[in-house]
Order: sequence, then structure tokens, then C-alpha cells
Amino acid sequence: MPPTLIIDGYNLIRNSPALAAIDRRDIEEGREALLSRLSEYRKVRRLPIVVVFDGMGSYHVSSKPENRLGIKIVFSRQGQTADDYIVSLAMSRNGDTVVVTSDHGIHQRLNASNCVCLTSEAFETKMDEALYEFLKGEDLSEERDDGFRRNPRKGASKRAPKKLRKRMEILKKL
Repeated sequence: MPPTLIIDGYNLIRNSPALAAIDRRDIEEGREALLSRLSEYRKVRRLPIVVVFDGMGSYHVSSKPENRLGIKIVFSRQGQTADDYIVSLAMSRNGDTVVVTSDHGIHQRLNASNCVCLTSEAFETKMDEALYEFLKGEDLSEERDDGFRRNPRKGASKRAPKKLRKRMEILKKL
């Protein structure tokens, strides 16, 4: 089963130089630009994606989830932050979940759970690599060295701990 991506929408927009420039002109255009990039990424990786935007304090946005371009879009309800919604959604899902945010508070709250947290900058790099691989037909993941190779000599194992191996396996799917 592929991991579900839960993305802190405004956090990803504001940590991306290209998207942040668009967002400064018009917040709606910033959201649309993010959704456009994510739909391209989804075409390549075929992962379920949930984007959560902070709707707290906004009366004009709907709190009902919306599906657009194959992406589930959610605005947090009045009186609820996107951070709280992301944490509760990630905790409620059984299985592989990757939360994309650079918010350290969310990282700390999800540290003990079964989901993987990825910074916005790291995810943007993964998106760029996926689109490059798709356009050029090259696999960049083979060139990476995870630092844990088996030593042909006898001795202590160079195998990574189980929790780290599971995290690396999930991240390879991105």
C-alpha cells in the first residue's frame, strides 16, 4: 500500500521560493500553483495526497473536503488550526503516512507515531526529482547512498535499525 501524503499547504507554499512569490501576489493563486505542482507529482508517483490549509478565522472557505485534480483539499474548521487537524488526521490513519511540513511542533507531536515527517524543502526536492525522472526517464534514487551497506567481512552488522529501514523504505516510494 502506498503511503498517504498529508501536506501542510501554507507551510509548503511559504517555504518554496517559487510558490512564495506567487503567494505574495495573491493567496488564491499560491494555492492553485501548489495544487498544480502536486497534481503533476501525483501523475508520476500515484500516491494519495491530502492538502490541509488553515481555514481558521476565514468565513469564506468551506470546511468540507474537496477533491480536485486527484487531490483531497481540506480547510480546517473555525476554531481549529491546520496543525491540529494534520496531527489528528495522521494519528487516525493506520499504515504508512508521510506528513510534509517544516513546523517543528508538528514533528514533535508526531514523533512517537507510525508516520514519517518530512520538511517542506526536502519534499520539494523529492517533487523536482520525480518530475525530472519522469521527463528524462532516469532513476535518480539508485545514485543515492544511504550509508548502510553490508560489509563483506565478518564483524558487526552494518544494517540500519528496523525503524530507520522502515522510514527509508517509505521515503523511497516518494
